[in-house]
Amino acid sequence: MCGIAVAIGLEDASSVVARLIGGLEHRGDISDPVASPAARIAMATRRLRIVDGAQGVQPQLSFDGRIAVAMNGEIYNHQDLRAELEALGARFGTDSDTEVLACALSIWGGKALRRLNGMFAFVAVDTGSGAFIAARDPLGVKPLYVIQQGDGFVFCSEMTPLLDVIEAGEVMLLPPGHVLSPKYCAPYKSAISDPQPMSKPADARALDAVLAAAVARRIPPDLPCALMFSGGIDSTLVAHYVRQAGRKAPGYFLGDAAAPDFPYAQAYADASGLDLRIVSFDDPAAIDVQIADTVRLCESFEPAVVRDSYCTALISRRIHQDGYRVALCGEGADELFAGYRPLEFGFAAGEAYGAALRDQCLGGMHRSNLQRLDRASMRWAVEAREPFLDPDVVNHALALEAPALVAPTGVGKAPLRALFDLYPDELPACIRDRAKQPLNEGTGLDLSQTDSPWMRRADTALNDRDFADGQRRFAAVDLRTKEELLYLQTLAERIDVERAPHLKSRLRLDAPDMPGLEKLAAYRV
Repeated sequence: MCGIAVAIGLEDASSVVARLIGGLEHRGDISDPVASPAARIAMATRRLRIVDGAQGVQPQLSFDGRIAVAMNGEIYNHQDLRAELEALGARFGTDSDTEVLACALSIWGGKALRRLNGMFAFVAVDTGSGAFIAARDPLGVKPLYVIQQGDGFVFCSEMTPLLDVIEAGEVMLLPPGHVLSPKYCAPYKSAISDPQPMSKPADARALDAVLAAAVARRIPPDLPCALMFSGGIDSTLVAHYVRQAGRKAPGYFLGDAAAPDFPYAQAYADASGLDLRIVSFDDPAAIDVQIADTVRLCESFEPAVVRDSYCTALISRRIHQDGYRVALCGEGADELFAGYRPLEFGFAAGEAYGAALRDQCLGGMHRSNLQRLDRASMRWAVEAREPFLDPDVVNHALALEAPALVAPTGVGKAPLRALFDLYPDELPACIRDRAKQPLNEGTGLDLSQTDSPWMRRADTALNDRDFADGQRRFAAVDLRTKEELLYLQTLAERIDVERAPHLKSRLRLDAPDMPGLEKLAAYRV
């Protein structure tokens, strides 16, 4: 886990990369030296030392010296890939997963991407020809931004440093599951299967094995880890499987005893002996500073992203202060297993409606929950790992028939709730039966999605004329609330938002033909 910066085809590539890395210092604990593997090419990394912290200096070279790779993220199956590559003649000088990726690209070429189980964004350069590819994991857990300047390309893990250092050109967001070269940008075959019919019946034992393995893959073998824990179905299952793997990890809960999530979190702690650590909110009187800091760290103005980023950043800060570099979380379960009310409505209306809405949720995660998770955790040099987004778990969920996802009562996450019945003495039934509670509500930050102190602050700070002026100023953005405008104005004070065209698209679900569409009016996903 880290932040990367790469410049290709620039005369001043090394100085550009050095300045970019200076804007990513929060993402790690050491800056690797700027390297120039070929003429007019520079690569550097702000590295959070987790996998082979002593020798994992980036960029890593393939065994034949041909491929240089700078990567942000983790390849969870790197040990298995290492054994295969060694059998094919590769030799390794480190235990780094980035070196495994470099060797895999050298031996298998682009087909290596389908072999990867991980969260990653990387740039790989051919040291002989100067050719390159850049790629991003299938769901976009890890970010990668690029500005093209003529024949040159400049990459960075966050867009703010790019806009600070490169004075002209639009900053583009590489889409998840895509590979970019000087000649093309296209999706690649990944470990997530091609679309299949939703025909598999529910099988709690099968899901139990798949999810347990996904959690085990994400437990660092030689470092302690923490849990982002709410007492919801998802984080409770992750905590359960961590304990099942024989590891102890504290659970970090945001809020106090009055928070809606607290009784559930305490119930699991009582049943399991979990070390439950309470994280308090900062002084609410400093709301203006909190809003400004959060908008700038998450690089978004979407209210659902901003408010949840504040919550995740507070948890990550405490995890960092307690000395942990890795934290497991329950991200992705709601999107995959119909945990959101719109998905419950969709699958209740019919498989086609539910599947279309789920595709939108999964396709937007890289701009919503995953962007929030990356920025808020990396702001405090914490690597957040998400077992529910393991390819095996994703493939299992996508193949389930619609009736397996939503109970006849209309409540989603039926496959995950069934796992609680496999461990009745370890997993409290009250958590199994609880309704979905959004992060900002469950912690007690907001009473609801439409009753928030941050929303009220926007209504106080901006009058109707301000809102009308803001809509004209940002005419390309479909602004609907003063809260959105306040966040966008705050972001625009830090970066030139006009140079980031992806910000103009909005995180809104589209289901124009779905029966009962009016039921979705109160939900913003």
